Amino acid sequence: MSKLKLAPPEKVDKVLQGWLTMGGRKAIDLFAGPGGLSLGLVQSGFEVVGAVEWDRAASRTYAYNLGNHVFQQDIEEFSPQKMEEALIENGSINSKDEIDLISGGPPCPAFSLMGRSKISNLIKSGKWEGSDYRHSFIDDPRVKLFVNFVDYVNHFNPRIFIMENVSGMNSFKEEDKGKVRPIIDVIKSEFNRIGYSVKSLTLNAAEYGVPQNRKRVIFLGWKPDHVEPNFPQPVEYSISSRDAIHDLPNISPVDGSTLLGNQKSLPKKGSHRGDFIRWCRQTKAPNSPRKGPLLHHTRAVNPRDQAIFPILRSGENSKRVLYKDVQMSAVRKNLPLGYRLREFKTVPNRVEGPKWGRQKRTKWKFYDQKKFGDKMRRIRGDQPSPTIVAHLAKDGYMFVHPDENRTISVREAARFQSFPDSYDFSAGGQNSITDQFRQIGNAVPPIFAKAIGTELMKIFE
Repeated sequence: MSKLKLAPPEKVDKVLQGWLTMGGRKAIDLFAGPGGLSLGLVQSGFEVVGAVEWDRAASRTYAYNLGNHVFQQDIEEFSPQKMEEALIENGSINSKDEIDLISGGPPCPAFSLMGRSKISNLIKSGKWEGSDYRHSFIDDPRVKLFVNFVDYVNHFNPRIFIMENVSGMNSFKEEDKGKVRPIIDVIKSEFNRIGYSVKSLTLNAAEYGVPQNRKRVIFLGWKPDHVEPNFPQPVEYSISSRDAIHDLPNISPVDGSTLLGNQKSLPKKGSHRGDFIRWCRQTKAPNSPRKGPLLHHTRAVNPRDQAIFPILRSGENSKRVLYKDVQMSAVRKNLPLGYRLREFKTVPNRVEGPKWGRQKRTKWKFYDQKKFGDKMRRIRGDQPSPTIVAHLAKDGYMFVHPDENRTISVREAARFQSFPDSYDFSAGGQNSITDQFRQIGNAVPPIFAKAIGTELMKIFE
């Protein structure tokens, strides 16, 4: 009789730890950004063993908060075979069969309104090229990232996959050989081709406890011989933007720094608002320091905007006032001492600073109010925030604070995305404020991801 061979104790400990603490369900996160989807999956019981993100700043944030299993690579060059080899080499898996879930949101400009106009221009100019035998959508070089996602699913053959994308995908159609097909059907057919059943649904993160109206198309794919996963059920409450940030200290509009004063005390348990605040202040990312910086800072408000912001109204308690509604007479009254408004008929109006000796006056031009009517707008405090976007990296004019005359801070944007306060988007001071805003705008809300992940874990139970 042959003797029973036992695995080394250290290997047994590692396997048991994985199964007991993480449910033994391993996942790979593609186009991972700063890690919002990964954090939600971890919170729901998955073990994310590998992630791919090409942006250096986002990769730094991911590694700093979630661990060194992220590969800062261009996914077009980092094939699924290379991922498999790397995960086996570092001991995360023994074979690719251990991967139960592939997740990610391949960026595709074709699904945005801007992307559609560019495609239209390419077609009109005759610059649309391609030879793929399937359809023009797959042939678009900018959709190559979606094909990479399919390749990863095909290679690892996971039990489930999640794919997330913008809601604009719903109204996007492609014409191929005289036939018009919804892009969602095209995408599903690609996964059907590699042996997966797929369903999709547009979900709003605000309906899952996130203080932000953020609509996304979620694709769930599964092997026909496995249990069909379900979409999570919406909660029966919503968190308003003011509820999400009311405990944070005030910020100086002059330089964008946090004013002296501590956060308000934690609310009592029992209210949805209180539960959200407790999540933000007490949840820790797996790799983040026990106490990180709050990152509650924003851009300084220039004299022109100091005069405009007090005029803006969200519509919460009075008629909404956008940038297009701002009257120059009101601006003149709000200007800081020593500054003046210059109005012109043929060139943009501007605010000019005081003149000091031979030094030239500092000038701030106005945007065209007809072309950029909603350039500046205040967030309603009694409703979830509007969709946080990566454009925050350039300016925060679409996100003027509900009550203060400034744009939102890094931490407030992160709160609207439901990230815990311990999540450091600066990666310990390595990333600029511009990088931080861009990452937050591109991220998946962790609480939203957790709701999806929790529902998926049920099929393994």
